[in-house]
Amino acid sequence: MWLVIKANDSDQDTWLKMFKPPFDPYVELMPHESGDQLLVLKSQELDGLTSLKDTYNIGDGIVRTLNGVVAGIMGKSSVEPDGAAEMRGGKLIRHVILRAETAHFSFGGPSAEFHVIIRDKDGNIVVPPPAPTTAQSRYTASRNNDLLTHALNYCAGEPGWFDLYKAMECLEQAGFGKKDNEMARFSRTANWFHRHHDTKNPPPAKPMDLRNARRLLRGRINQALDHLARQALNPTDQASAAQESGPGE
Repeated sequence: MWLVIKANDSDQDTWLKMFKPPFDPYVELMPHESGDQLLVLKSQELDGLTSLKDTYNIGDGIVRTLNGVVAGIMGKSSVEPDGAAEMRGGKLIRHVILRAETAHFSFGGPSAEFHVIIRDKDGNIVVPPPAPTTAQSRYTASRNNDLLTHALNYCAGEPGWFDLYKAMECLEQAGFGKKDNEMARFSRTANWFHRHHDTKNPPPAKPMDLRNARRLLRGRINQALDHLARQALNPTDQASAAQESGPGE
């Protein structure tokens, strides 16, 4: 089975660009006999599943992690599972699961899209071979590291200080918890103002706000995932984690 997902226009456009076939996972719009087009997530992790319950439960975890991946690039992502679909007799059959609904509202937000054009020495455009998108590479890397998957999940949606601190702890346990000035500032801000009022240390001179805390943690997770993705391509490469990351929120 495949997972049907629900997204607003902005998220739908972003996911279609970030998760392209034939690389795993990917999303596509599929025509339905109702006249609508279903936004469908296809993943190797869903291949072979035959029950709606299993598809929905496993798909829900995939979507949460993908929301974390996309939020690390775009600043936010609020896609939700919305049932399952399969082909029967050449027709797309949709399965719906009923669940309690909650309303989510968000306004504004970043939008970034980059196109890199490479030319040869004669000025001709060089078309690169097909390759996974950055989002697909980061998701694949996360599936090989449970702690980074947890960190992504903590940073999905609109995380508060508790979730961000848990994400930092996951990074540290995964071996990517370098405590530089910014991470120390984040930790002191969280401990002094938002967790348990740290009385052993003075408050930070310049407390970090929530927006920059989200940006910092998402950026560090991006660095860790990019590092693992490079190692997967070249296992002998022991270079330090990448210094570039998405703009976060």
